[in-house]
Amino acid sequence: MRLLPLFIALSPLVIAAKQPVTMADLLKIRRVTSVEVTPSGSHAIFGVQSIETKTVSGDPQYRAHLFSIDLNDTTGKPVQLTHGLRNDNGIAISPDGRQFAFLRTEDGKAQVWLMPLGMPGEAHSIGKFENGARTVKWRPDGKALLVTSPIPVSKIEGKPHFPLDRPRRDWNDTDKKDARPDGDLREVRNWLDKNAAKSDPTAITRINFLDEQGLEPEMSISQLFLLDSETGKSTQLTKDFYNHRDAVWSSDGKQIAFVSTPPVNVHPDRLSRSSIWTMNADGSDIHTSMDDELWTYGSPRYSEDGKSLYFTATETADQFFRQSKLAKIDLASKSQQWLASEWQSTVQPIDASGGSVYFTSSWQGGSPLHRVNADGKLEALVQGPVGVSAFDIAAGRIVYAEISVANPNELFLLDRNGKRRQLTSLNSDWLADKEIVQPEEHWITRPDGFKVQYWIMKPSGFDATKKYPVVLDMHGGPSAMWGPGELSMWHEFQIFCSWGYGVVYSNPRGSSGYGYEFQKANFKNWGDGPAADVLAAFDESVKNNPWIDTEREFITGGSYAGYLTAWIIGHDHRFKAAAAQRGVYELSTFFGEGNAFRLVPNHFGGYPWDPETRRILDQQSPFTHVAKIKTPFLILHGSQDLRTGVTQSEMMFKALAQLGKQVEYIRYPNVGHEQTRSGPPVQRMDHMLRILEFFERYAKNDRPVPAAKIEVQP
Repeated sequence: MRLLPLFIALSPLVIAAKQPVTMADLLKIRRVTSVEVTPSGSHAIFGVQSIETKTVSGDPQYRAHLFSIDLNDTTGKPVQLTHGLRNDNGIAISPDGRQFAFLRTEDGKAQVWLMPLGMPGEAHSIGKFENGARTVKWRPDGKALLVTSPIPVSKIEGKPHFPLDRPRRDWNDTDKKDARPDGDLREVRNWLDKNAAKSDPTAITRINFLDEQGLEPEMSISQLFLLDSETGKSTQLTKDFYNHRDAVWSSDGKQIAFVSTPPVNVHPDRLSRSSIWTMNADGSDIHTSMDDELWTYGSPRYSEDGKSLYFTATETADQFFRQSKLAKIDLASKSQQWLASEWQSTVQPIDASGGSVYFTSSWQGGSPLHRVNADGKLEALVQGPVGVSAFDIAAGRIVYAEISVANPNELFLLDRNGKRRQLTSLNSDWLADKEIVQPEEHWITRPDGFKVQYWIMKPSGFDATKKYPVVLDMHGGPSAMWGPGELSMWHEFQIFCSWGYGVVYSNPRGSSGYGYEFQKANFKNWGDGPAADVLAAFDESVKNNPWIDTEREFITGGSYAGYLTAWIIGHDHRFKAAAAQRGVYELSTFFGEGNAFRLVPNHFGGYPWDPETRRILDQQSPFTHVAKIKTPFLILHGSQDLRTGVTQSEMMFKALAQLGKQVEYIRYPNVGHEQTRSGPPVQRMDHMLRILEFFERYAKNDRPVPAAKIEVQP
């Protein structure tokens, strides 16, 4: 046997260490936006959102394209169907599986397009909706599509069934003729309306006049249209003043069910419950099918045999805290049956296939996929510390998008035999050489018996002999839920770790995913109760992890957690620095300036002008305790954030600056409340780096660079 030279035989094989996630890796994350399976179960069409870095402007921009994959080919790869500087979504596969419809957004409005499936042909536009299209559903015979499109209320003929909410004025009481500033009252009104039509000025009469980033003084009503798939001719089916949401066909195509407000003489802005309506396929015989003051209904889905209608129902009493339930009604006998009554979290969304109904639900840090079989048995199909973000079922095959710590998003097939197979490599390739820090799950029981779930993440390149700074990161909502199955924090958590910080995060009382009692436990108690929960989890983490440096503790959170950040540092001075993002700090003014103003009456039991409610709001506002803040404080907010309102951050900054405290204020232009989730990519990166840079001022952190691990193989 010939021997290799000694120097070759003993030469070590150098294997480079995996590297931590970087800030620029944000631009690589791709996610599934929607998925549909062909009726035969042979193919899946799915949408993927990515960030395009090579753009004309030079700034990274979001793009959404469509892909297909052959589910019968175990080695098949996805095929990209649409390309270019476009955003495509809203997939609907035709009943014969020969083509699919989708929504393409250009110039700010989505329109319906068709594309052949499995045969030559290009995508082409079909129909044109003045105000764009929102959803599209095939009629069961495949000859037409049901399209929803918003129509401004002023452009709908007739008079609404609800009041205008404008003192001593009525709907359509001007004739748009003889508009003169020096005329009689009729002519003056015409002249004033002409100016208001150009939003100069904006005439506001509705209470929900704030959108996410600008004014929305006029309400739009989603109407239903029938779009001929051959000719592209559209026929408006509904012309009333009820919104038509989540519309679906019956299995025989003779009926349409949808969700809308109940038939009462109340402005829709002042209603918090919904009903299920049905009508004939031509728009006739429109009426409520599920309507009850004690319940709000949603997500109608016909069974495949057409005999039943599945839906969700939520009690209107304590509606903000209740969990939606799953039910079905027999359309012939009108008998109702509750399904999966043992499930203690909100059911949403749902899908019906093969005599069963499927749903996902936020639950203890994940979003599992469940099936309720024909016999009523509840079965978990996808569970564990993961999240199912989109799914579809056909011919016994389930295709779903999964979120996990190991990979922020991939598409999977759960086949008829129960075997699972990964279909995509959206993120797998660039993650191959990355060190992904996994969270460690823990629970703590609070003195009042509530159990709080929390997680700890060690810094990248962790060395047990060293001490590391740590960040207490908190979620907003306040009824949101974080965990290993949640996508929005995937990059932020990994970045903190890559900069040498540990991370502690939890789901305090008020979070969803733990049932009604837990979610309502922050009623009239936004400050002390949730703060005690997150700090107890943090204390337990410090106690059990000697690597945490108690001299380098930091805190941050966004939205409601911006509130909680300010609340905590007004009562607890342990943290070296804090960063509050798009927060709420003064609850009475929040009622006036935020479009989420209903959080005030629903979470505090009244309004700022009620003496007892005002006392609670003042006591529960971080701004009340601003003079007690000693912690260096970074405040970040979007200039067009109308969900919480920009004044909130301005008040907090001005007060701390006047008090001579260590404070810095960052304002981002042209962005709203969703900045860190769907805002411009460069702003998202800047936002994260601002927080890190601020913390680094107080951390005295020798940012670790993991040394390459050398392995010697003989």
